[in-house]
Amino acid sequence: MNRTALTVPAAMRVLLQIFGLWGCMLGSPVAVAASEPGRVVPDEVVTAESCGECHASELVVWKTTPHATGFKSLHRKASASAIAERMGFKLIKRDSICLDCHYTPTEQRGQLRAVSGVSCESCHGAGKEWIDVHNDYGGKGIDHTTETAEHRAARIEASRAAGMRRPTDLYPVVSSCFACHTVPNEALVNVGKHSLGSSGFELVKWMDQIRHNFLDSFLTGDGSVNAELSQAHKRRMYFVGRALDLEYSLRGLAEATEPGVFFKAMQRRLRSSVVEMRAVATVSDVAAADQMITLAKNVDANLGNRDALLAAADRVGALNRQFLEAYDEGSSAAQALASFDPLIAGEQIDLPRDPEPEAPESRTVVAAGGTQNDSQGAVATTGGVAPAPGQAEVQIIPGIEAEGEKRSHLRPRSKFDTLAASACQKCHGDQNAWWFDDPHYSAVEPFLDRAQKPSKIARLYGLSPSQMARGDSLCMDCHGTIATARAGREVQDGVSCQSCHGPGASYLDPHQEGEKSLGRQRPGFQKALQLGMKDLQELKTRMRNCASCHYVTDPRLISSGHPTGVDFDIAGGMAKIKHWSAGLETASSLKTAYQAVLSERGAIPKVRLARLEQRISSGGGPVADSGSAPRRPTVRAPRPVARRADGSRAGAGASQAAASAPGSQAVTIDVPELPEVSEGTSIEDLLKLVKERVELLYEKLGRARVHGGRQGDGS
Repeated sequence: MNRTALTVPAAMRVLLQIFGLWGCMLGSPVAVAASEPGRVVPDEVVTAESCGECHASELVVWKTTPHATGFKSLHRKASASAIAERMGFKLIKRDSICLDCHYTPTEQRGQLRAVSGVSCESCHGAGKEWIDVHNDYGGKGIDHTTETAEHRAARIEASRAAGMRRPTDLYPVVSSCFACHTVPNEALVNVGKHSLGSSGFELVKWMDQIRHNFLDSFLTGDGSVNAELSQAHKRRMYFVGRALDLEYSLRGLAEATEPGVFFKAMQRRLRSSVVEMRAVATVSDVAAADQMITLAKNVDANLGNRDALLAAADRVGALNRQFLEAYDEGSSAAQALASFDPLIAGEQIDLPRDPEPEAPESRTVVAAGGTQNDSQGAVATTGGVAPAPGQAEVQIIPGIEAEGEKRSHLRPRSKFDTLAASACQKCHGDQNAWWFDDPHYSAVEPFLDRAQKPSKIARLYGLSPSQMARGDSLCMDCHGTIATARAGREVQDGVSCQSCHGPGASYLDPHQEGEKSLGRQRPGFQKALQLGMKDLQELKTRMRNCASCHYVTDPRLISSGHPTGVDFDIAGGMAKIKHWSAGLETASSLKTAYQAVLSERGAIPKVRLARLEQRISSGGGPVADSGSAPRRPTVRAPRPVARRADGSRAGAGASQAAASAPGSQAVTIDVPELPEVSEGTSIEDLLKLVKERVELLYEKLGRARVHGGRQGDGS
C-alpha cells in the first residue's frame, strides 16, 4: 500500500474535491489509501493530542480504552512477536503491517512509526486537511454558540470534502471498525497465524466500551457528560453493523486465493452474518435485510470468484446506505425499528416457527378438473365416486407415524452457559484450523440449507425444516453448537470445541490460569473442571461424550429413519479427529472402553420405520405431496402377467379379462421408485430400505385386493 500523499492546502483540496479533480492529482493508489476505512495517510496525521485541545473529555475516555492502551502492551506480547517473526519483520511499531489496525502511524525521517494506538484519526480520518476547516466557526471571536446555521452547514460539508468522517456519517465511520475487526488479510492469517477477527463482534455492544459521546454536553453544558446513545440511534447502528459484517465477510472472502484457514474463516463469517441478518429480517419489515440475504445466498462463495463477491459486497453496502436514508433517526419510519430492541439487548428471543407437520389423512382425490381443491391442490372424492372423463385418480397412501415420545433434547442440559464457537479460536489457533477441515465443522450446514435427508427425518419426527437448525430443536444437540443466548434462533456453527469440552462461559478465563507445564495440576485446569469443562483426558469420559451422539437409542428418532450409529468405528473416528499433542490409545483399548459405555446406554430399540404420506396417480406420474421433503417421481410397477390354467402365458386380451374377472388374482399396483444407493451406503440403511419396501408391498397388495372386490386372505 502506498502510504504517502501530496500535501495540498485545505481550501484548494476542498475545491478540487468539489470539481472531482482531487483523485486525478493524487493518482489512484494514493486516493484509495486515503479513503480506505480503518487506514490513515501517515503524513496527514495530526495526533490525538491535537484533537484533544478541543475534545478534552473524549481524549480522557480514549486513554482508558484498549484502543489506546495497546500502544504500550501489544508489542510486548509473545503472540504478537511470533506473528511478526512469521511475517518477516522485527519491529512491530515500525514499517509493519501491524500499523494498519493496531496503531496510528506517522512518517518520521522517511520511516513509518506508530505514534499512538488506535486513535481519533483511525476512525474519523487523518486530520491535517480538515482540522482547520472543522475548527473554523466563521471568524475571530466566533465560537460554536455564535456560529450561524448557514456557516455550520457549510463547515460540515467542507470538512467532509476534506476527508473527515463525522460521527453522524454512520456508514463510513463504522466501516473502519469492520475493516480491522474482521482481519481481512489472507497472509496475516495463513502465514502469520493471526487470530480470525474479534470473537462475537457486535457493533452496539462493543461501541459502548469506547463510547465518547460528549458533543451534546459540550454544546449545552460543560462537556463532561458521556451521554448514552439514544435507542433510535442504537437501532440504526445495530442494522448497520450487521450489514457491514455481511459486506466485509464478502470482501474478505473475495481476497482468498487458497483453501486455507483464512478462506474457511471467511466462509464461516459469511454464514454467521447471514444467520444474524435472517434474524433481523424475521423481526422486522426492513426490505434491505431480505435483499442482502438473497445477495449472499446467491453468490458463489468459493475461490476464484472475486469479482462476483466484490459486486455482491458493493450492493450490500449500497443497500446499507439506502437503509440509513430511509430510516433517518428523526423520521417516523425509524420508530418501526423497535423490533430490534430484543436483539440489541442480547435477550433470548424466540423466532417464529413454521407449523408442525400434521398427520396425513387417508383419502382418494382427483388430480385434475375438479370443483373444490383440497390443501394439496387435488379434488377430494368420497368412497366409490369415479373420476370424471379426462381426470386421473390419485391414491394417497397415508404416512406411518414415528413411534415413541417426541422430545426436545437428546443430551442432558448443562447448568453452565455455552458461548459462540469462535470464543476459543484466539488461543487455540491450530485446533481451530483443524476444525475448519473436519466434518464436525460443517455438521450444521445441511440443516441450514434444509437438505432433503434431514428434512425428511425432521418431518417424520414431527419438526418442520425451518425448526431443524434452531437451538431449541433436538437436531442441534448433536449437529450444532447451541450458544445459550441464542437457543431460540438458528445455530451458526456445527459441532465445535464446547460440544465436546463442555459449555465454556464459566471456565473460559479461569482455565487459562497457571503454567502449561504443570499439566493437569495447573490451577486453571482444576478450576475449570468445577465450572463445566469435561476432563476428556479421562478415557471413559471421552467415550461417553462420543456415544452421546454417535450411538442413538431414541425410539422416535430411529423410527424416523435416523441412523443408529451401531456400526460407528470409534478407533477410526478418534484417529480422524486427533488434534492434541498426546498419544492416542490403542484401537483395542478404545473399542473396549466404548463398548462398555454402549452397554451402559442399553440396546438399540426395535421400532417400525415411519413413512411420509405418498401419492400415486393412476397414470403413474408424480403428484405433489403435502409439503414434505422432496422425493423422486413415483413409477408404475410392471403389470402382473395373466396365465392360463395350464400355466402358459395368456395374450393381451386374456390378460385384461383375467384382471377384470371376478376372483382374479392379477392386480395393478403403483410403488415409488427405490432411492439411489451407493457403495458407501451402510448395510443398516440397505436393510431399512428392504424392510420399508416389503411393508409397502404388503400394504399395497392388501389394498389392491380390497379394491378388486375381494378381501385378502392375509397371506
